[in-house]
Amino acid sequence: MKKYPRIVAVAIIVAATFLVYAPALRNGFVWDDTALVLRDPLIRSWRLIPEGFRHFLFLDATASDFYRPVQRLIFTLDYALFGFDAPWGWHLTSICIHAAAAVALFFLARLLLRGESADRWALGVAVVWAVHPLHTSAVTYIAGRADPLAALFGFTALVAATSSSQVVRAASRRAGPSGGDAAGTTDGEDAAATTPRRAGLATFAAAVCFLAALLSKESGFGPLLIWVLILAWRRVSWKIATRWLAIVALVLGSYLALRGAAEHTPPPPPPRISLPIRAEFAARAFAECAGLVILPRTLRMERDVARSGRGQTLLGVLLLGSTAAWWRWARRRVPDAAWALGAFGVAYLPISGLFSLNATVAEHWLYVPTAFLLLAAALSAQNIRCPRNAVLVGIAGWVAFLGARTFLRQQDWRDQRTFLERTIADGGDTARMHINLGNLELQEGRAALALGHYRRALDRAPEQPMAWLALARFGVRTRDFTDARQALEHAATPPLLAPEILQTRAALEYLETGRDSGDLLRQAVALAPKSWPIRRHHLEHLEESGRTAEAARELREFLSTQPFRAESWAMLGAELAKLGQHDAAAAMCQARRLDVRLK
Repeated sequence: MKKYPRIVAVAIIVAATFLVYAPALRNGFVWDDTALVLRDPLIRSWRLIPEGFRHFLFLDATASDFYRPVQRLIFTLDYALFGFDAPWGWHLTSICIHAAAAVALFFLARLLLRGESADRWALGVAVVWAVHPLHTSAVTYIAGRADPLAALFGFTALVAATSSSQVVRAASRRAGPSGGDAAGTTDGEDAAATTPRRAGLATFAAAVCFLAALLSKESGFGPLLIWVLILAWRRVSWKIATRWLAIVALVLGSYLALRGAAEHTPPPPPPRISLPIRAEFAARAFAECAGLVILPRTLRMERDVARSGRGQTLLGVLLLGSTAAWWRWARRRVPDAAWALGAFGVAYLPISGLFSLNATVAEHWLYVPTAFLLLAAALSAQNIRCPRNAVLVGIAGWVAFLGARTFLRQQDWRDQRTFLERTIADGGDTARMHINLGNLELQEGRAALALGHYRRALDRAPEQPMAWLALARFGVRTRDFTDARQALEHAATPPLLAPEILQTRAALEYLETGRDSGDLLRQAVALAPKSWPIRRHHLEHLEESGRTAEAARELREFLSTQPFRAESWAMLGAELAKLGQHDAAAAMCQARRLDVRLK
């Protein structure tokens, strides 16, 4: 393809992406969007961008091992542009990032595919990947944006790194002793002058993008490792290998320095699972993922292969064996396809089920691995003789199905109720989903429906402390104090929930006896001193008790450790104004500085 047709290819990719994801522009915020978007104080102002690099995700929610400051940085831009009243703008940004990642994949595929039809194959790979419904949990779901960001920077880094190597090789072939007149430079001299600059810029861009991929999501380590494997695969000179290893070390060192300096509360360790069980889960997960890639009929956030049968285990083993046979064939016939399969393995291994994660399989985890799997399939297909027209018709039908499924899938994310109900209906019938749907029913005044969901959650996980805590809150809300106490006794074991259990116990004692429950709220604050929701509840209690001066004093102490919270400054300003103190205006001014949309 010449330059103009490549622009056309980019336009086709972008148009296809927007066509299938357009309904998402009518959706709202769902699931973890509450914690990562609506409640994150670090996205409220551009002044807080450096602070965003000093904290892990879920600042006011359950602790995590997720260090993703670039995602928070993009959220800061969205908040400045759209606030919380225009979720369509946040969805527009996610779609744009996904389209850009698909374009980057197109240019990466172009560097690997061969022959006159290389650009058409690359376009096919990019379009299939862009419209695949498997990726809706990374694109339509705003909190899932870390995957598209990591892919965009990772693919771009691989394109830049590969381009820098090709520039050097091409110049080496062109450069050499040649003649020239006194009026100008020779071709060799021009190559010698241009190549270091072009290769240097491409190398610098690759390093920056590798680091950005890591800072977007932990899976961003995959493209960096893939590039190291490419260097080994191509058996580059020791000089080039040494230079790139130094760059890789610099990128990893920078990432680890930023991550190590960030404030981090480790989450509870995942349950221990024996290695044989892990291997069985890995086989089942591979079968599950293969089905999602080939025929994604049923999609949902909650997937768990722990309850799958032995038949899925056997299918997974057969599919793993088939993939290994594919790699052996490609290694002899299509080395680049073997490399692409190896890249798929590198990207897939961390989420294969062999390691302890917060699930056994998840759709959005496949966002990057599927790109390399499709690339391996395209590279292999180029070297297989078959009836071309029949194959093209089959592929076209498959792509049409994928696009239609993605278009319809957007409705599942329309709002919190739709998301929860459709997830449960499509097989994600877990305790966690029922607890959240029960909370929503209770919030909207449907007590009987809420109780039913809490009971179903306990049927599926009798020892789930969150379900017992939800049932206790239900008892407090409906003034069924006996059931509330019994539920709290069941929920009182995990330290992670201790502050919330104390809050619920405080509300129960106050409603049941009329006694002041401030001591229990203070204990909750002592257990979670950095939690703003827990602290705010305690401060509101102090104000309601007429102890505004005490509340203002405690709030000042809290802000001395977390001065980035606009909501806390606004609350302090209101308390100081109530006390008639002169620095109330200064506190409100600070709140407006830390929240660009606060008037």
